[in-house]
Amino acid sequence: MIKKTVIGFLVLMALSVTVPIGAQESGRVSEDLTTVSDVLERYIEAIGGREALEAISTRVCTGKEITDLTSRQQPIYESHYYIAYAKIPMSYYTEEWTDAGIYSRGHDGQVGWIKDKCGVVPDTSAGKRRLDWLLNPQNALRIEDYFPDLTLNGTKQIRGYTVYVLESPEFHRPLFFDTTSGLLIGFGHNWELHDYRKAGDILFPHRIVMSRKGGSTTIEFDQVEHSVEVSDSLFTMPADTK
Repeated sequence: MIKKTVIGFLVLMALSVTVPIGAQESGRVSEDLTTVSDVLERYIEAIGGREALEAISTRVCTGKEITDLTSRQQPIYESHYYIAYAKIPMSYYTEEWTDAGIYSRGHDGQVGWIKDKCGVVPDTSAGKRRLDWLLNPQNALRIEDYFPDLTLNGTKQIRGYTVYVLESPEFHRPLFFDTTSGLLIGFGHNWELHDYRKAGDILFPHRIVMSRKGGSTTIEFDQVEHSVEVSDSLFTMPADTK
């Protein structure tokens, strides 16, 4: 009789233990398990740590951009040279070598612009795109500036990963952080971050997949460098405007 009582007590104790958040597939997460700050701090540590991030000021990424729309009635497959420069606090410049000529975008921290074979025009969306934030050398330290009022809305399964889901009412694009590695593996429902590799002391995704109707656009970086010298003039809007 005593043996049965002990076994029953142990079963009840086991049932009362809270299931870890990483084992949950969906649903809201209670605040006593984890918070937005917990997830973001874990991401910072996963890619190299706060001290390493604060030590870098520029990021230069070189590779190619692949547009794969082969499911369309008129299939498109293009691969072009791509380079991106970024400097804190929020300046960047990207350049693509397309069949129509060089297409570039820039932002000096205040003014954004786009330049193609027709000339230069202001870019009112500069600094607001997901790629603009991702390219920033200290992006992990600036998540809540770019994605305000984040809330943690439980976990879910995507691409075989269990992820924490962080959402911002302003952007309507969830951020997905792998519960195992702590790394950010997706934005919204059509951006995927792959192939995290070391660039100096920092991990950075070397393949970014952006799904779209009929296919995808993928940016693949062959090289990522940090804290190299980049002139501020690179981000300045060129004089020849439309």
